[in-house]
Amino acid sequence: MYSVLNKRFFFCADLGTSSLKAALIDNSGVLHGFARVPYKNKEAISWLDAFFLAAEQLAAAPSSASLVPITALIISGNGPTLVPVKGKDPETSESLRPLYWYDPVPVPETDALSGEGISSFFLPRIRAALEFGPEKLEGVTSFFSPQEWLSWKLGSRPVTVLPHEGYIPYYWNDDQCRRLKAAMEWFPPFVIMGTVTGELTFIKNAARPPLGLLSPGIPIIAGAVDFIMALIGTGTLEPGKACDRTGSSEGVNLCVSSPPVVPSKELRVLPHAIPGLWNLGAVIPKSGILFEQYRTASGQEEKPHSELVKEILSRSSHPGRLVLETIGRSFVKALDDLEGTGNTIREIVLSGSQCATPLWNQHKAAISGRILKIPAIIHAELAGNAALCETVFSGKNIQETSSAMIRIKETYGKNT
Repeated sequence: MYSVLNKRFFFCADLGTSSLKAALIDNSGVLHGFARVPYKNKEAISWLDAFFLAAEQLAAAPSSASLVPITALIISGNGPTLVPVKGKDPETSESLRPLYWYDPVPVPETDALSGEGISSFFLPRIRAALEFGPEKLEGVTSFFSPQEWLSWKLGSRPVTVLPHEGYIPYYWNDDQCRRLKAAMEWFPPFVIMGTVTGELTFIKNAARPPLGLLSPGIPIIAGAVDFIMALIGTGTLEPGKACDRTGSSEGVNLCVSSPPVVPSKELRVLPHAIPGLWNLGAVIPKSGILFEQYRTASGQEEKPHSELVKEILSRSSHPGRLVLETIGRSFVKALDDLEGTGNTIREIVLSGSQCATPLWNQHKAAISGRILKIPAIIHAELAGNAALCETVFSGKNIQETSSAMIRIKETYGKNT
């Protein structure tokens, strides 16, 4: 399980909304390979196809030739998405179209959701599906989050992964299931992230055979929902630390010691990745999407993001200027809303596809007046996955492994 340098190597994957990202990361936080594979469609089976294609691409990377067999596999995913499954066997079961986090949730006229005590992010989606299309869920025996489903298909036992027990009310419990007419037996048992839940086993009906780095018997580590892994992957694990997760949408997260009084309904307060701490979040729903819509409408889909941003910022009359200004204002507003709770944000660690453009990072630093830091691995979910794996094999806690493995490569200030 070790290379000549006595390193551990982790195969990390993250199921995003539109694509799967995968990386090979060692236990010192060095990235040895990265792949991104778009999904063919919105069916869960596309995730399995994308996983095998990403594994092929990583195995073919020149940097992979010197690696020994992978120490562990870990997968994170978007939420609160659920995959309805008919059957208990990962090889023969039928997986229905996922209930995606972005799907609208219609509310029945007489709805238990109107009462107090419903904190689950997942059960309202199931309730709506049962109310407005019960035939679609007929015969369903289990519900999995994306990372749990893919791990199950690859050899994990069926589980529901929690960051820690403080998250149980945000998933489900007996009282909420009773009120929303959901059956507790639909949901696999809870485990805490970082639990070893099985070993890699390639199922017979896999779209592609195992290749290169992956081999049967690799331990599967339970990965949590993407935003929790991004907190770990940006080192946002102490009160006062903040991160900005960019992509199709954008989310600014601030770690606080206690749940604040929230003056804006646009802010979200949730338990943090670290028990006893809290996450205060501001969501910018269409940050990256807005830019991509402009790129498509202007016929510049093939132009690199950094090149187009440079062109837009070079003159104030550019037609794309309004788009960038809109995104920038949303970022500043998110920071102002978070600071409206009595907290102060001076530094922010960025992650995701948007922070790969230096000029845009500098522009955000200038308009916000904050110091922005770019980690060596910008895909924070993957970096967080690797850090969580290292806690399993090193015996250290997640703060220690994150601190050792997450390194800053660039810093942007108001006047730099």
